Amino acid sequence: MAYAKRSGGEKAFDAFNVTLMVLFAIICIYPFAYVLALSFNDGQDAMLGGIYLLPREFTFENYTTVFQDDRLLNSLGISIFRTVMGIILGVAVNTLYAYAISKSDLPFRKLFNWMIVIPMYFGGGIIPYYIVCQKLGMINNIWVYIIPWAAAPFHIMLLRISIKELPPSLEESAQLDGAGYFRIFAQIVTPLILPSLATVALLTGIFHWNDWFDGTVMTSKSSMWPLQTLLLNIIQGSDMTSFFKNGNMSTAGGVYRKITITPESLKMAMLVITVVPIFMIYPFAQKYFIRGMMVGSVKE
Repeated sequence: MAYAKRSGGEKAFDAFNVTLMVLFAIICIYPFAYVLALSFNDGQDAMLGGIYLLPREFTFENYTTVFQDDRLLNSLGISIFRTVMGIILGVAVNTLYAYAISKSDLPFRKLFNWMIVIPMYFGGGIIPYYIVCQKLGMINNIWVYIIPWAAAPFHIMLLRISIKELPPSLEESAQLDGAGYFRIFAQIVTPLILPSLATVALLTGIFHWNDWFDGTVMTSKSSMWPLQTLLLNIIQGSDMTSFFKNGNMSTAGGVYRKITITPESLKMAMLVITVVPIFMIYPFAQKYFIRGMMVGSVKE
């Protein structure tokens, strides 16, 4: 009934907004649908063009070829280990740091605050970062992907705001009952800031999963590459030879069979493999992500 009382101009404006949002959604979704269609299409057939939304000659050959390469499984394992350990260590370090600096009686509190404010605006640069990692013996070490990124100033600020918004009476009551700082942190503070923790975990996981730079700069061994660094080298065409080491022919039961894959079809399959995990995780964490990012935006 309320909608029927709206003026013609308001209805037209709503229709315009809906149309605009639908077009924007199509623009965002179509590239993924296009890549997905090419990844499931015969490689040589895809070179003829004309594939826009659905594969014309459906095949699993591209994925079969990609998963036959040992480097993919190795890089996938590195990326999974890096992402999982990065989330665990990152959430732990950032939350403990945020809880500590949220206390007004913390010694040298201003110093610790400046230690997270300054890195938000100024960076040391690639060369000092590399030298520090080299001196710590982390070059060509899997921990170079995790330890340097354990503390993130933005995440600490976000968590500190969440902790500061909790009623002080909660901690005061716990202290009167004999609870110490660690027990208060583990049993009271942490459960109450779950949306912010989920936000930090999601942002940290996306960063670790998508990062290719450290694998390019901090390692000289291809066996230490995470998935995104391997994908980068494949897209650039500098690491495609192993996929075609048997030429354009392969044998199955002693009978030669023509391989119909192409470098482009393999790239599309690799893109899908690297993107799917994020697509699967993000919808479940979205509600926490939105609530966590809204922390501190409204003051009552």
